[in-house]
Amino acid sequence: MQQTPLIQQHRASGGKLVDFAGWEMPVQYTGVVDEYHAVRSKAGLFDVSHMGRFIASGPGAAAFLQRMTTNDVNKLAVGQAQYSMVCNEQGGIKDDIFVYRLKPTEYLLCINAANREKIFTWLRQQSDRNFLLEDRSAKLAQIAIQGPLSREILLALGAKEATGLKLHHASEIALGTIPALLARTGYTGELGYELYVAADCVGSLWDELLGQGRVAGLKPAGLGARDLLRLEMGYLLYGNDIGEDTTPLEAGVDWTVSFQKGEFVGNRPLLGQKEGGIARRFVGFELLEKAVPRHGFKILSSQPHPNPIGEVTSGNLSPLLQKGIGLGYVPVAQAEPGTLIQIDIRGKAVPGIIVKTPFYKKSKPKSV
Repeated sequence: MQQTPLIQQHRASGGKLVDFAGWEMPVQYTGVVDEYHAVRSKAGLFDVSHMGRFIASGPGAAAFLQRMTTNDVNKLAVGQAQYSMVCNEQGGIKDDIFVYRLKPTEYLLCINAANREKIFTWLRQQSDRNFLLEDRSAKLAQIAIQGPLSREILLALGAKEATGLKLHHASEIALGTIPALLARTGYTGELGYELYVAADCVGSLWDELLGQGRVAGLKPAGLGARDLLRLEMGYLLYGNDIGEDTTPLEAGVDWTVSFQKGEFVGNRPLLGQKEGGIARRFVGFELLEKAVPRHGFKILSSQPHPNPIGEVTSGNLSPLLQKGIGLGYVPVAQAEPGTLIQIDIRGKAVPGIIVKTPFYKKSKPKSV
Protein backbone atom coordinates (compact mmCIF):
# COMPACT_ATOMS: atom_id res chain seq x y z
CA MET A 1 0.00 0.00 0.00
CA GLN A 2 1.06 3.55 -0.63
CA GLN A 3 1.49 5.93 2.30
CA THR A 4 1.19 9.70 2.58
CA PRO A 5 3.98 11.79 4.20
CA LEU A 6 1.79 11.92 7.35
CA ILE A 7 1.78 8.18 8.10
CA GLN A 8 3.85 8.63 11.28
CA GLN A 9 1.47 11.35 12.52
CA HIS A 10 -1.49 9.03 11.99
CA ARG A 11 0.15 6.23 13.92
CA ALA A 12 1.23 8.55 16.75
CA SER A 13 -2.36 9.84 17.07
CA GLY A 14 -3.79 6.33 17.27
CA GLY A 15 -5.35 6.37 13.83
CA LYS A 16 -7.06 3.16 12.72
CA LEU A 17 -5.44 2.57 9.34
CA VAL A 18 -7.23 0.90 6.44
CA ASP A 19 -6.68 0.31 2.73
CA PHE A 20 -8.41 3.09 0.78
CA ALA A 21 -7.88 3.07 -2.99
CA GLY A 22 -4.47 1.47 -2.43
CA TRP A 23 -3.48 3.95 0.30
CA GLU A 24 -2.93 3.28 4.01
CA MET A 25 -5.25 5.91 5.45
CA PRO A 26 -6.86 6.64 8.84
CA VAL A 27 -10.57 5.78 8.91
CA GLN A 28 -10.83 7.21 12.44
CA TYR A 29 -8.86 8.28 15.53
CA THR A 30 -11.15 8.85 18.53
CA GLY A 31 -14.24 7.65 16.69
CA VAL A 32 -16.15 8.52 13.51
CA VAL A 33 -19.06 10.30 15.22
CA ASP A 34 -16.78 12.12 17.68
CA GLU A 35 -14.70 13.47 14.81
CA TYR A 36 -17.85 14.33 12.86
CA HIS A 37 -19.13 16.46 15.76
CA ALA A 38 -15.72 18.14 16.11
CA VAL A 39 -15.96 19.34 12.49
CA ARG A 40 -19.59 20.45 12.77
CA SER A 41 -19.02 22.38 16.03
CA LYS A 42 -15.31 23.29 16.13
CA ALA A 43 -12.73 21.99 13.64
CA GLY A 44 -11.18 18.85 12.19
CA LEU A 45 -7.90 18.23 10.39
CA PHE A 46 -7.84 15.78 7.47
CA ASP A 47 -4.99 14.25 5.51
CA VAL A 48 -6.04 14.29 1.84
CA SER A 49 -2.56 13.78 0.42
CA HIS A 50 -3.76 10.55 -1.23
CA MET A 51 -5.53 12.74 -3.81
CA GLY A 52 -3.83 13.37 -7.15
CA ARG A 53 -2.31 16.78 -7.93
CA PHE A 54 -1.34 17.72 -11.48
CA ILE A 55 0.13 20.94 -12.84
CA ALA A 56 -0.75 22.02 -16.38
CA SER A 57 1.33 24.96 -17.58
CA GLY A 58 2.29 26.74 -20.75
CA PRO A 59 0.58 28.72 -23.52
CA GLY A 60 -1.69 25.84 -24.53
CA ALA A 61 -2.81 24.80 -21.04
CA ALA A 62 -6.07 26.76 -20.95
CA ALA A 63 -7.21 25.58 -24.39
CA PHE A 64 -6.38 21.98 -23.49
CA LEU A 65 -8.33 22.12 -20.21
CA GLN A 66 -11.26 23.71 -22.07
CA ARG A 67 -11.34 20.64 -24.29
CA MET A 68 -10.78 18.06 -21.55
CA THR A 69 -13.07 19.38 -18.78
CA THR A 70 -16.75 20.32 -18.78
CA ASN A 71 -16.66 23.69 -17.02
CA ASP A 72 -15.46 26.96 -18.57
CA VAL A 73 -11.80 27.33 -17.63
CA ASN A 74 -11.64 30.74 -19.30
CA LYS A 75 -13.90 32.14 -16.58
CA LEU A 76 -11.22 31.53 -13.94
CA ALA A 77 -9.25 34.51 -12.73
CA VAL A 78 -5.81 33.94 -11.23
CA GLY A 79 -6.39 32.68 -7.69
CA GLN A 80 -9.81 31.20 -8.47
CA ALA A 81 -10.98 27.57 -8.58
CA GLN A 82 -13.89 25.65 -10.10
CA TYR A 83 -15.50 22.25 -9.69
CA SER A 84 -15.55 20.37 -12.98
CA MET A 85 -15.81 16.98 -14.65
CA VAL A 86 -13.56 14.98 -16.94
CA CYS A 87 -15.80 12.96 -19.26
CA ASN A 88 -15.32 10.19 -21.78
CA GLU A 89 -16.55 10.47 -25.37
CA GLN A 90 -20.00 9.20 -24.34
CA GLY A 91 -20.40 11.89 -21.67
CA GLY A 92 -19.75 9.48 -18.77
CA ILE A 93 -17.78 10.87 -15.83
CA LYS A 94 -14.14 9.74 -15.70
CA ASP A 95 -13.58 11.90 -12.60
CA ASP A 96 -14.86 14.95 -10.76
CA ILE A 97 -12.05 17.41 -10.15
CA PHE A 98 -11.13 20.88 -8.95
CA VAL A 99 -9.22 23.21 -11.28
CA TYR A 100 -7.23 26.11 -9.78
CA ARG A 101 -5.73 28.88 -11.86
CA LEU A 102 -2.43 29.64 -10.11
CA LYS A 103 -0.85 31.93 -12.73
CA PRO A 104 -1.93 33.25 -16.14
CA THR A 105 -0.76 30.03 -17.84
CA GLU A 106 -0.52 27.61 -14.90
CA TYR A 107 -3.28 25.41 -13.45
CA LEU A 108 -3.49 22.96 -10.56
CA LEU A 109 -5.81 19.96 -10.95
CA CYS A 110 -6.98 18.04 -7.88
CA ILE A 111 -7.93 14.46 -8.81
CA ASN A 112 -9.56 11.62 -6.85
CA ALA A 113 -7.02 9.16 -5.42
CA ALA A 114 -8.42 6.09 -7.20
CA ASN A 115 -8.39 7.91 -10.57
CA ARG A 116 -4.94 9.51 -10.45
CA GLU A 117 -3.18 7.18 -12.92
CA LYS A 118 -6.26 6.80 -15.13
CA ILE A 119 -6.75 10.55 -15.52
CA PHE A 120 -3.05 11.33 -15.98
CA THR A 121 -2.83 8.71 -18.75
CA TRP A 122 -6.06 9.96 -20.34
CA LEU A 123 -4.88 13.56 -20.37
CA ARG A 124 -1.47 12.63 -21.76
CA GLN A 125 -3.11 10.61 -24.54
CA GLN A 126 -5.23 13.61 -25.55
CA SER A 127 -2.40 16.14 -25.27
CA ASP A 128 -1.26 18.21 -28.23
CA ARG A 129 2.06 18.87 -26.42
CA ASN A 130 1.61 22.65 -26.51
CA PHE A 131 1.92 22.70 -22.73
CA LEU A 132 3.50 20.76 -19.86
CA LEU A 133 1.51 18.29 -17.74
CA GLU A 134 3.20 17.15 -14.52
CA ASP A 135 2.09 14.77 -11.79
CA ARG A 136 3.13 16.56 -8.59
CA SER A 137 1.24 14.21 -6.26
CA ALA A 138 4.38 12.83 -4.56
CA LYS A 139 6.06 16.19 -4.08
CA LEU A 140 3.01 18.25 -3.11
CA ALA A 141 0.97 17.20 -0.06
CA GLN A 142 -2.59 18.28 0.77
CA ILE A 143 -4.38 18.69 4.09
CA ALA A 144 -7.77 20.15 4.98
CA ILE A 145 -8.83 22.08 8.07
CA GLN A 146 -12.61 22.20 8.24
CA GLY A 147 -15.13 23.58 10.71
CA PRO A 148 -16.50 26.86 12.10
CA LEU A 149 -13.24 27.58 13.99
CA SER A 150 -10.90 26.77 11.07
CA ARG A 151 -10.36 30.42 10.13
CA GLU A 152 -9.66 31.40 13.73
CA ILE A 153 -7.00 28.67 14.01
CA LEU A 154 -5.30 29.73 10.76
CA LEU A 155 -5.29 33.37 11.84
CA ALA A 156 -3.61 32.40 15.10
CA LEU A 157 -0.81 30.88 13.02
CA GLY A 158 -0.39 34.10 11.04
CA ALA A 159 -2.42 33.23 7.93
CA LYS A 160 -4.06 36.65 7.68
CA GLU A 161 -5.11 35.84 4.09
CA ALA A 162 -7.78 33.50 5.49
CA THR A 163 -9.88 36.51 6.56
CA GLY A 164 -10.89 37.75 3.13
CA LEU A 165 -10.55 34.57 1.11
CA LYS A 166 -13.77 33.87 -0.77
CA LEU A 167 -15.23 30.44 -1.47
CA HIS A 168 -13.40 28.68 -4.33
CA HIS A 169 -10.48 31.10 -4.20
CA ALA A 170 -6.86 30.44 -3.29
CA SER A 171 -3.86 32.47 -2.12
CA GLU A 172 -0.14 31.88 -1.69
CA ILE A 173 0.71 32.21 2.03
CA ALA A 174 3.44 31.45 4.54
CA LEU A 175 2.71 29.74 7.84
CA GLY A 176 5.84 30.58 9.78
CA THR A 177 8.62 29.48 7.43
CA ILE A 178 6.40 27.08 5.48
CA PRO A 179 5.06 28.34 2.12
CA ALA A 180 1.67 26.95 1.10
CA LEU A 181 -1.29 27.46 -1.19
CA LEU A 182 -4.35 28.19 0.94
CA ALA A 183 -7.65 27.34 -0.78
CA ARG A 184 -11.18 28.04 0.46
CA THR A 185 -12.43 24.61 -0.53
CA GLY A 186 -13.55 21.44 1.24
CA TYR A 187 -15.83 18.42 1.32
CA THR A 188 -17.78 19.01 4.55
CA GLY A 189 -20.23 21.88 4.06
CA GLU A 190 -18.55 23.86 6.85
CA LEU A 191 -16.27 26.86 6.68
CA GLY A 192 -12.99 25.27 5.70
CA TYR A 193 -9.70 25.42 3.88
CA GLU A 194 -7.32 23.11 2.06
CA LEU A 195 -3.57 23.61 2.20
CA TYR A 196 -1.21 22.50 -0.55
CA VAL A 197 2.34 22.27 0.79
CA ALA A 198 5.65 20.60 -0.06
CA ALA A 199 5.60 16.96 1.05
CA ASP A 200 8.72 17.36 3.19
CA CYS A 201 7.08 20.23 5.12
CA VAL A 202 3.58 18.84 5.66
CA GLY A 203 4.47 16.92 8.84
CA SER A 204 5.67 20.10 10.55
CA LEU A 205 2.59 21.99 9.39
CA TRP A 206 0.25 19.22 10.61
CA ASP A 207 1.90 19.23 14.05
CA GLU A 208 1.80 23.02 14.22
CA LEU A 209 -1.89 23.18 13.30
CA LEU A 210 -2.83 20.55 15.88
CA GLY A 211 -0.68 22.19 18.54
CA GLN A 212 -2.22 25.60 17.92
CA GLY A 213 -5.75 24.33 17.41
CA ARG A 214 -6.19 21.82 20.22
CA VAL A 215 -7.19 24.53 22.68
CA ALA A 216 -9.99 25.47 20.25
CA GLY A 217 -11.10 21.83 19.94
CA LEU A 218 -9.30 20.90 16.70
CA LYS A 219 -9.03 17.13 16.24
CA PRO A 220 -7.50 14.92 13.56
CA ALA A 221 -10.34 13.38 11.55
CA GLY A 222 -10.42 10.32 9.33
CA LEU A 223 -12.18 9.02 6.26
CA GLY A 224 -15.24 7.87 8.21
CA ALA A 225 -16.12 11.36 9.45
CA ARG A 226 -15.31 12.82 6.05
CA ASP A 227 -17.79 10.48 4.38
CA LEU A 228 -20.56 11.29 6.87
CA LEU A 229 -19.99 15.02 6.43
CA ARG A 230 -20.05 14.91 2.63
CA LEU A 231 -23.12 12.63 2.62
CA GLU A 232 -25.11 15.14 4.67
CA MET A 233 -24.25 17.73 2.03
CA GLY A 234 -25.20 15.44 -0.86
CA TYR A 235 -21.68 15.73 -2.29
CA LEU A 236 -20.73 13.14 -4.90
CA LEU A 237 -18.35 10.27 -4.16
CA TYR A 238 -16.64 8.86 -7.23
CA GLY A 239 -17.08 5.12 -7.56
CA ASN A 240 -20.30 5.21 -5.54
CA ASP A 241 -22.48 8.07 -6.77
CA ILE A 242 -20.82 8.70 -10.12
CA GLY A 243 -18.71 6.82 -12.64
CA GLU A 244 -18.22 6.34 -16.35
CA ASP A 245 -21.78 5.03 -16.67
CA THR A 246 -23.30 8.25 -15.27
CA THR A 247 -23.32 11.73 -16.77
CA PRO A 248 -23.16 15.14 -15.08
CA LEU A 249 -26.77 15.80 -16.11
CA GLU A 250 -28.01 12.59 -14.52
CA ALA A 251 -25.96 13.35 -11.40
CA GLY A 252 -27.58 16.77 -11.00
CA VAL A 253 -24.39 18.75 -11.55
CA ASP A 254 -25.30 20.14 -14.97
CA TRP A 255 -24.05 23.50 -13.65
CA THR A 256 -20.52 22.15 -14.12
CA VAL A 257 -21.16 21.78 -17.87
CA SER A 258 -20.69 24.80 -20.12
CA PHE A 259 -22.27 24.20 -23.53
CA GLN A 260 -21.55 27.81 -24.50
CA LYS A 261 -17.74 27.45 -24.46
CA GLY A 262 -17.56 25.24 -27.56
CA GLU A 263 -16.54 21.63 -28.18
CA PHE A 264 -15.19 19.46 -25.35
CA VAL A 265 -14.88 15.71 -24.84
CA GLY A 266 -18.37 14.33 -24.29
CA ASN A 267 -20.06 17.52 -25.49
CA ARG A 268 -22.34 16.05 -28.15
CA PRO A 269 -23.83 13.17 -26.12
CA LEU A 270 -24.38 15.56 -23.20
CA LEU A 271 -26.05 18.10 -25.48
CA GLY A 272 -28.29 15.34 -26.80
CA GLN A 273 -29.20 14.46 -23.22
CA LYS A 274 -29.94 18.08 -22.42
CA GLU A 275 -32.22 18.47 -25.43
CA GLY A 276 -33.87 15.05 -25.24
CA GLY A 277 -34.13 14.80 -21.46
CA ILE A 278 -32.68 12.31 -19.00
CA ALA A 279 -34.32 9.03 -17.96
CA ARG A 280 -33.06 8.98 -14.39
CA ARG A 281 -32.07 11.55 -11.80
CA PHE A 282 -29.81 11.60 -8.76
CA VAL A 283 -31.83 12.18 -5.58
CA GLY A 284 -31.59 12.28 -1.83
CA PHE A 285 -33.95 10.44 0.48
CA GLU A 286 -34.71 10.11 4.18
CA LEU A 287 -36.07 7.00 5.87
CA LEU A 288 -39.33 7.32 7.80
CA GLU A 289 -38.41 4.53 10.21
CA LYS A 290 -35.17 3.97 12.16
CA ALA A 291 -32.86 2.02 9.84
CA VAL A 292 -29.60 2.48 7.97
CA PRO A 293 -29.50 2.42 4.15
CA ARG A 294 -26.26 1.22 2.58
CA HIS A 295 -24.60 1.30 -0.84
CA GLY A 296 -26.14 -1.30 -3.13
CA PHE A 297 -29.53 -1.60 -1.38
CA LYS A 298 -32.51 -1.55 -3.76
CA ILE A 299 -34.78 1.50 -4.00
CA LEU A 300 -38.41 0.41 -4.40
CA SER A 301 -41.56 2.23 -5.43
CA SER A 302 -44.08 2.75 -2.63
CA GLN A 303 -47.02 0.53 -1.73
CA PRO A 304 -49.20 -1.17 -2.74
CA HIS A 305 -47.04 -2.67 -5.52
CA PRO A 306 -43.36 -2.02 -4.70
CA ASN A 307 -41.01 -2.59 -7.62
CA PRO A 308 -37.26 -1.93 -7.88
CA ILE A 309 -36.71 1.52 -9.39
CA GLY A 310 -33.09 2.19 -8.45
CA GLU A 311 -30.21 1.51 -6.13
CA VAL A 312 -28.70 3.31 -3.14
CA THR A 313 -25.32 4.74 -4.09
CA SER A 314 -24.47 6.19 -0.64
CA GLY A 315 -26.23 5.89 2.70
CA ASN A 316 -25.76 6.06 6.45
CA LEU A 317 -27.32 7.20 9.72
CA SER A 318 -27.10 10.98 10.01
CA PRO A 319 -25.74 11.96 13.46
CA LEU A 320 -27.41 15.35 13.02
CA LEU A 321 -30.87 14.20 11.90
CA GLN A 322 -30.79 10.87 13.75
CA LYS A 323 -32.35 9.16 10.78
CA GLY A 324 -31.21 7.14 7.81
CA ILE A 325 -30.32 9.22 4.76
CA GLY A 326 -29.10 8.24 1.34
CA LEU A 327 -28.47 9.05 -2.30
CA GLY A 328 -29.28 7.20 -5.49
CA TYR A 329 -30.77 7.26 -8.98
CA VAL A 330 -34.47 6.88 -9.73
CA PRO A 331 -36.64 7.45 -12.83
CA VAL A 332 -37.37 11.14 -13.42
CA ALA A 333 -41.09 10.58 -12.80
CA GLN A 334 -40.30 9.43 -9.24
CA ALA A 335 -37.58 11.97 -8.46
CA GLU A 336 -39.68 14.86 -7.16
CA PRO A 337 -39.24 15.81 -3.47
CA GLY A 338 -42.13 14.39 -1.47
CA THR A 339 -42.34 11.18 -3.51
CA LEU A 340 -42.73 8.14 -1.27
CA ILE A 341 -40.34 5.24 -1.80
CA GLN A 342 -39.09 2.18 0.06
CA ILE A 343 -35.59 0.82 0.66
CA ASP A 344 -35.03 -2.92 0.70
CA ILE A 345 -32.92 -3.40 3.83
CA ARG A 346 -32.04 -7.09 4.07
CA GLY A 347 -35.47 -8.18 2.88
CA LYS A 348 -37.51 -5.58 4.77
CA ALA A 349 -39.13 -2.72 2.85
CA VAL A 350 -38.47 0.41 4.93
CA PRO A 351 -40.52 3.49 3.96
CA GLY A 352 -38.73 6.64 2.86
CA ILE A 353 -39.30 9.93 1.08
CA ILE A 354 -37.43 11.80 -1.65
CA VAL A 355 -36.05 15.08 -0.26
CA LYS A 356 -34.11 18.02 -1.57
CA THR A 357 -30.41 18.01 -0.70
CA PRO A 358 -28.37 19.05 1.17
CA PHE A 359 -29.70 17.19 4.19
CA TYR A 360 -27.58 19.45 6.41
CA LYS A 361 -28.40 23.14 6.38
CA LYS A 362 -26.37 25.51 8.53
CA SER A 363 -28.45 27.95 10.54
CA LYS A 364 -27.77 31.54 9.62
CA PRO A 365 -26.27 33.71 12.39
CA LYS A 366 -28.81 35.98 14.02
CA SER A 367 -28.37 39.67 13.31
CA VAL A 368 -27.49 41.79 16.31
